This record gives sequence, C-alpha cells and structure tokens, in this order.
Amino acid sequence: MSSEGFLKEMQTIGEKFLLKLQKLPKADPVEIVSFCVVLLFI
Repeated sequence: MSSEGFLKEMQTIGEKFLLKLQKLPKADPVEIVSFCVVLLFI
C-alpha cells in the first residue's frame, strides 16, 4: 500500500470520525456505547 493511499484512507476515517462526533449529542445510547467500544480498540 502506498503512503499516498494510506494518507487518503486516514483522512477519510478522520472525516467520518468528525461526523460521528457531531452527531453524538443526538445519538441513541446504543450508538454511544458502540462508539466508545470502538475507541477502546484503537
């Protein structure tokens, strides 16, 4: 995997992450819990 592709992938993940953070206040408890579990495994 090229470093350029990796950087693009990281940027995409970062953007999705920011979108999730913006939606969190309106998210269901289940979403918040699963989000926290994902954070634990990073």
